[in-house]
This record gives sequence, structure tokens and C-alpha cells, in this order.
Amino acid sequence: MSSADISKWNKKYAASEISGKQAPDEELIRYADLLPNSGLALDLACGLGKNALYLAQQGLDVVALDGSSKGLAVLDQAANTLGLSARLQTLQADLDEYALPEAHFDLIVVVRYLNPPLFPAIAAALKPGGVLLYKTFNRKVLESRPHFNASFTIEQDVLRAGFASLLVLENQCDEYEYSFLLAKKQA
Repeated sequence: MSSADISKWNKKYAASEISGKQAPDEELIRYADLLPNSGLALDLACGLGKNALYLAQQGLDVVALDGSSKGLAVLDQAANTLGLSARLQTLQADLDEYALPEAHFDLIVVVRYLNPPLFPAIAAALKPGGVLLYKTFNRKVLESRPHFNASFTIEQDVLRAGFASLLVLENQCDEYEYSFLLAKKQA
């Protein structure tokens, strides 16, 4: 992640706030019965952290990882206000450089962040039996939004191949996005 990218996100989040009343991404609700309800979760590229807050409210311990220090400061404030600081740790890091710990997380959530070279490290960061929820833009978004950055889109088969070592529990394709719920095989 370039310093220009981090600066862009810091500028975007500088005047933001989050109350904890924002709904998480709908897949967290839709797949709730398939997600771990305890253990350690990672919200990768968490932005302002609405999903991280939701997961902490559900009883998971959460690491919220992002390149934007401003977004994480907003998340820290919301976690403190909601009494979730003990369950939620924010971590600022360049996502292109940060080494995810292997076999560490029971759940990893990645929403609208695409970095295919990171796919193997994401899969390796799951504990055996761990679950990955990955949601990102598909190529169809370019039909209605031709100025959308094509490098932030992916074909479903490419996304699936990137996580070939994981079992597909659910997958969904809507007009603009793919969402996959995948699990790491038990050892």
C-alpha cells in the first residue's frame, strides 16, 4: 500500500465518526449461523470498523487491521464509547508489507479490499476449522460504473482459485459483488 493510498484514506476518514449503530455488512448477518461465535477474529482492511465493532459485540475478540491511522482512531473512539475496548485491538500497518501470523484466527473478514498476492497469507492465517468471509467487487460493476478502478475488481473463478485450499461453505454473486464464505480444513 503506497503512502499516497494511506494519505488518501486518512484524508477520507479525518472528519468521520462511527457510533456503533451502523449495520455491519449484510453477509455477517446472513451467514451468522456459520460464523464462529467465540475466538479471535481479524477484520482486514477494516476502514472505520463497523464490522469489527459488530464482531466484538457478538463476543469475539477482534483485531482490526488497516493502513489508515485516522480510520483506526475513529474506531478506537467508538469501541471505547461502546465499552468494547477490551475486545477490540486496532493495528495500523501497510497491508502490502504486514506479515499475517499463521494459523492464528478463527474468523477473517475482508470486505471490499482486493489484494490477490495476499490470498495465500490470508488462508494461512486461519486456524484449522477457521472461517473466511471475503466480499469484493466483480467485473460487472464496470458496466454501470465505467470509471470505477478495474484493478479493484475480480472474476469469480480467479477469486475462488486464490483460495483453492479452503472449502466453500457459501457463495453469492449479486449485481456488483461476490461474497464467499470459506473454511479451512480441520487438521
